Amino acid sequence: MRRYLAALALGLISTTAFAQELSAEAKARTLDALKSTISQRAFVPGVDFSKLPAALDKRKPELDRATDQRSFANAINLALRDFGISHIRFLTATAARQRATGQALGFGVVAQPAESGLTVANVAPGSGAAGVGLSVGDMIIEVEGQANPTPLELEQGGRETSLLTVKRKADGAIKHFMLLRKPYSTDRKPVLTWPTPKVARFQLASFTRGYNQAEVETLLAQAAKAEALIIDLRGNGGGLVNNSAHLLSLLLPPGTSTGTSVTKEVAAQFAKETGADPKDPIAIAKWKGGTRKTTARKLSPYKGKIALLINRGSASASEIVSAVLREERKAILVGQPSAGAVLTSIFARLPEGFEVQLPLSDYITPKGMRLEKNPLRPDVVVAAPATRDGASDPVVEAALKALAKR
Repeated sequence: MRRYLAALALGLISTTAFAQELSAEAKARTLDALKSTISQRAFVPGVDFSKLPAALDKRKPELDRATDQRSFANAINLALRDFGISHIRFLTATAARQRATGQALGFGVVAQPAESGLTVANVAPGSGAAGVGLSVGDMIIEVEGQANPTPLELEQGGRETSLLTVKRKADGAIKHFMLLRKPYSTDRKPVLTWPTPKVARFQLASFTRGYNQAEVETLLAQAAKAEALIIDLRGNGGGLVNNSAHLLSLLLPPGTSTGTSVTKEVAAQFAKETGADPKDPIAIAKWKGGTRKTTARKLSPYKGKIALLINRGSASASEIVSAVLREERKAILVGQPSAGAVLTSIFARLPEGFEVQLPLSDYITPKGMRLEKNPLRPDVVVAAPATRDGASDPVVEAALKALAKR
């Protein structure tokens, strides 16, 4: 929630988009559709989605007070949190459009609260923040003259510009920046660099936005000559199952098990044939056996040593890829624990342009590990900022040392 508020406040989600008023009738239609969609389609072993009406009733005062999309969505998401699982969230119409198009309207900064202000954690390419030269690690110490700002203060009034006073990470100098709210792309293309002549680093920001299978194959073909490959999945929140399966097929022999999807149908079959309680996804996966396997590609699977960089922003498909490569290729995990948010989900449309993300299945690794609520623990823990830039990255340096010992 803290990260969400920071993203909202710093322009990754436009407040002007939430100003559209909602009538009581529109809210009622949306809530009815939400309940129907989740009750009919959502599935996670052991989770009772019939409790949604009760969860919404607990938030009735907030829902009744809500007059715009933003406040309505906030109230619903508080109710959805009662399920205690990932991959279930309610999106405003604008957030849904941004998800579908990869276009956002804002200042283009993600910042995290710090003792004396806000620390810049990411700057979106092509955004207003990137245009003025704001950098990861810079400290925002004033917003519109207000010292020790909180995340929400940047967006007060829905202003189109924002004057920031910033302490630069590079030299400690105090600078002033005028940010302009503008459209920018959220797509981030994969990047291949060479930290050493024998080690390649493959940076992948998403398994959805910017993931092009042909482009990924081209980069990994270039990396084929490397003795070791560092796959940087820090901040990668996941994406399409097909893309994570594609990447694993470029790193593992054809026919290698990549785990088991525990769907509603599989759980029902398990209960019918065994008579056992279908609430334990690990037991169901053990009974079913691997349902996911790698497939042959034109590019031969990479044969060198592998290290993966992860942190709390590494979720879903990133966690699956990391876990499978550790189990099947003895890959080294370096960085910080992952998110522990691994459910297969879809986005369903609702009235008024809203969308809901809802889970359809659980996932168990080839060796029987459930990742949902069970973050991956790195083999080499490195306490470092969530940065992907610069040759002096301590997480990259730790990965190079770990690979050298293999």
